Amino acid sequence: MKLYVLGNGFDMGHKIPCKYSDFYKYLQENRGDIIEIMEKYYYIGNDSDLWSDFESSLEEDINYDSLADIVGENSPNFGSDDFSDGDWYDAQIYIEQDCDELLAHIRSGFEEWIESLQISNVKKVYQLDMSASFITFNYTEVLERIYRIPASNILHIHNKVGEELIFGHGKKSENFNVKKALYGDEKAFLITDENGDIESNEVGHEQFAENAVCAFYDKMRKHTEEIVPKQLDFIKNGSNIDEVIVLGHSYNEIDSPYFAEIGKSIGKNTKWTLYYFSDKDKQSAEKIMNELKIKDSLVEYIHSTEIKIEDTQLKLFSI
Repeated sequence: MKLYVLGNGFDMGHKIPCKYSDFYKYLQENRGDIIEIMEKYYYIGNDSDLWSDFESSLEEDINYDSLADIVGENSPNFGSDDFSDGDWYDAQIYIEQDCDELLAHIRSGFEEWIESLQISNVKKVYQLDMSASFITFNYTEVLERIYRIPASNILHIHNKVGEELIFGHGKKSENFNVKKALYGDEKAFLITDENGDIESNEVGHEQFAENAVCAFYDKMRKHTEEIVPKQLDFIKNGSNIDEVIVLGHSYNEIDSPYFAEIGKSIGKNTKWTLYYFSDKDKQSAEKIMNELKIKDSLVEYIHSTEIKIEDTQLKLFSI
């Protein structure tokens, strides 16, 4: 039995405008309110990394200075006649409000964009093995509606159009240093007293605010540890898989856990056919195979423009 693992390049091969640059264009034309909110936290020009590697850039390119400003602007004024215990939480509350608004708008725009992608006029490009299993990272229903693949044979690993879509960065929250993000120094507020002991002179409101930023970071994250079990259940008979065909993937580090679990679930003699678009993609694919310790004799790398017309692989239709 074959297992296809499909990435965004699969949909792009069907001329579906599903690149992140298309997402940006959609927001410009339809959701200027989201652009305005995002501008506070991201550089969103045409050359922004957001529109080439959206998920990773959500974490890597956020402007934490805007959040640090909220902390500084909402320091409790102990000398004020109006001071109350609630003032300790002002910075936390404002950060939570801003971050929740940002994430809600990003999600709203992202799901609206996916729903706007029309596939009714899409034509078949590949002849796929109807009896195979499919793990797709795409949100569209190209497999179901265009190729008529049975839904029982398909796993939309990040859900599909009409559902709550799963997206976000792949960094672990425990590796996030909130002080370095906010203040540029992971040792911020640490001082050495006269006895040489290290202690913190951090005020309570700063700690509460940092907790809110950590929660925001986690909300931006793709919780792969919750998704992988769904994948394992789908390929519970992995020993029956004799070939894994990966098409349309950039082999991004964010998706490595999924490939790792596939490698653990299938037989040691399973063949891997990995299609790639760029040299960088190929290098990333080779890295994943090396990490999985797949024998070179079981791996074949094929450029996406050189898909062979063979029954055992993908066939191009004449269109």
